[in-house]
Amino acid sequence: MKTWNLAVAAAVALALGGHAPHAAAQQSAPAAQPEGALEEVVVRAQKRAEAESVQDVPVAVSAYDARTLERTFAIDLTDVGRLAPNVTLQPVSTFPNFANFTIRGIGVTTSIRTVDPAVNVYLDGIVMGFQAGTILDTFDLESIEVLRGPQGILFGRNTTGGAVSLRTRRPTGEFGVRGQVTLGNYSRRDAAVSVEGALGERVFAKLAVMSRNQDGFFEDRNGGTFAVAPFNPSGTEPGSSRVDQTEVDTLIVKPTIVFQVSDTLDFTLLGSYLKSDGGAAASRAFIPESGRLLRAQTEFGYTPPTDEYEINHDLVGVNETEAYTLVGEGNLDLGHGLVTAIVGWRDIRYDTSLDVDGTPFTLTHFPDNEEEGDQWSAELRYASTFSDRYDFTVGLYHFQQEFRILERRQITGRAFNRAHTLFGFQQGDATQEQDSQAVFANVNVNLTDTVSAFVGARYTQEQKELSAIPIGLCTGGGFTACPTNRLQSEREWSDTSYRVGGEWRPMEDFLVYASYTTGFRSGNYNSRANALAIQTPADPEEVGALEAGFKSTWADGRARTNFAVFRTDYEDIQRITQGTLPGGLIVQTLLNAGKAQITGVELEATFAPSDAFVVDASAGWMEPEFEEFRGIDADRNGTVNAADLVAAKNLRFDRVPEWTGYLGATWTLPVRAFEGELSLRGSVSYRSDYDTDVANNPELAQDAYSVVDASVNWTRDRWRVSAFGRNLGNAYWVDVKSIGQNFQAFGGVPRTYGLEVAFGF
Repeated sequence: MKTWNLAVAAAVALALGGHAPHAAAQQSAPAAQPEGALEEVVVRAQKRAEAESVQDVPVAVSAYDARTLERTFAIDLTDVGRLAPNVTLQPVSTFPNFANFTIRGIGVTTSIRTVDPAVNVYLDGIVMGFQAGTILDTFDLESIEVLRGPQGILFGRNTTGGAVSLRTRRPTGEFGVRGQVTLGNYSRRDAAVSVEGALGERVFAKLAVMSRNQDGFFEDRNGGTFAVAPFNPSGTEPGSSRVDQTEVDTLIVKPTIVFQVSDTLDFTLLGSYLKSDGGAAASRAFIPESGRLLRAQTEFGYTPPTDEYEINHDLVGVNETEAYTLVGEGNLDLGHGLVTAIVGWRDIRYDTSLDVDGTPFTLTHFPDNEEEGDQWSAELRYASTFSDRYDFTVGLYHFQQEFRILERRQITGRAFNRAHTLFGFQQGDATQEQDSQAVFANVNVNLTDTVSAFVGARYTQEQKELSAIPIGLCTGGGFTACPTNRLQSEREWSDTSYRVGGEWRPMEDFLVYASYTTGFRSGNYNSRANALAIQTPADPEEVGALEAGFKSTWADGRARTNFAVFRTDYEDIQRITQGTLPGGLIVQTLLNAGKAQITGVELEATFAPSDAFVVDASAGWMEPEFEEFRGIDADRNGTVNAADLVAAKNLRFDRVPEWTGYLGATWTLPVRAFEGELSLRGSVSYRSDYDTDVANNPELAQDAYSVVDASVNWTRDRWRVSAFGRNLGNAYWVDVKSIGQNFQAFGGVPRTYGLEVAFGF
């Protein structure tokens, strides 16, 4: 491994010896378009020497530029996920800003830190290895690309479901100032500004700063009703806190410097600092439609409020996140191809306290959890341009990460009366180190003027070492005399993924393509498991995806229609099941549950019947079917036996809606009286019903819902004033529901509205 690390480091250092992405090589000049045609959208999904039109890429990719993010008033990646078909970019919700992304039914629905994601987030070419703090803000972005399906060749590490790639806006050397102020309900107060210009003839710089503040959506009024019960003999509210959740207090600072060494050499340095001090999960206690009562009701006499945005917590949840990111990107244009080197580093600290049960009693709390992670990665690649007949991309990749998690649990039954402790305090401590290295290549061959073929492969080797004290009972007072028996385990996995396919252009603006792609997600440890499970991690899971589709531009460039159909074979699926040991200790088990087949269809369309009116839409349908699912109590009778193997085949994938949809329309008209332009925009996004838990408990299901947004925008010269409303129908949804000593739900955003003023000079 040391030899590999030195080789990659030396190669990257050589490529970065004063070189960086040559601007002309990174983005093709826009082709001449008919008057009134839709703007061309360029992507970098195939990592070629030049950016390409999204209509020329034989990959199912949804691309959103800065204007799209602006007109949809997207705040973070969660909002972007509503625009694309068969994409769910939702948080885990029990922990703030912790991603549980799913694309085409493949993802991870757990907050166990040692379980790698199946959908990876990339910022300026580097992967976010530690999932805490990865629901990134849309501030200061040039574009976001959402690639659907396995991306294991060019994006590599564990990207079996898809990839979300963000690109920061680069300075061009022109002096400019941009700013934006947003005020809204829930005391929203946002301010952002960026200043850019030339520091010299060949040095361009930009500094962007954003502050975001907002009160919590979930109001704590100490509400609900109370009755005399064994552990609440007074039958009154125990005097808990009245702090709303989840408030936002975020600062982002992003400096960017471009060194244009020559016409063919330059170097870009991109930094990012994030400081977030806000609330934690807004767990809301509820009683399901079945009317089943749990311990919070039967032993504490508590009936939660029925208002969907009202909570009653006794632990004030907090989240403190601080993250530093630094990326160096270099390119050398050799004439016959482009040498690219990207080196990235990220350091994050993530501390949380959570009231999980969502009641004014201490039933299940996660107090004073501490986490920290550190990663660095390097990629070196060469993308050829010397032949019109064929081109190729080859590269080396290395990723290294270490993180530590201190997890604490307070599970008590007698929160404020004389016999205080029932289950007591639990603590676990885990550190994981991992290294991943890969070599990859992709070749495109033009067989004729209209037919092309492509083939790619990637060999990956990944090592993980876990040092963990499993979560166990502390025998002293509070978090003292906690378990100290530390277990060690080290494993290594390797895989060769490949992609083959072809494309056909029967006419200039019509592309037909088909491909078969494989991918793997490496084996994973479960840091929350018992001793035996820690020493026997889950094996890798594998996918093979067949995809076919077309991309068309028609009506003199005023319309685009992109269609894809896919079938994914999903094997050795890693899933988490949960059980309770004697004494009340909850144990989560990670296992290779089985295999499944996922079939789906996707459609994206944009149509501009006139210069003043544009409609954009997307729709997705999926049918995931388990062919085998082991180790789960699928019939929910309290035992796992042979009958569950039959019942499990009828389970739906958790947190995966069958249908997704989006429809938006923008109408623009000149306003001569104000010497400006007025635009009206409305949109609706749809998610069909889904199960929020792996066992498909109907008490934890989420009904179908639609989110309606609208805005009125006035633009004059370099100014824009907008009035906007989001979720105008006040639809209620959750990301996940769970059962403990109470029913609790996590997630949801109520109706919000505000006024935004933006300028650019």
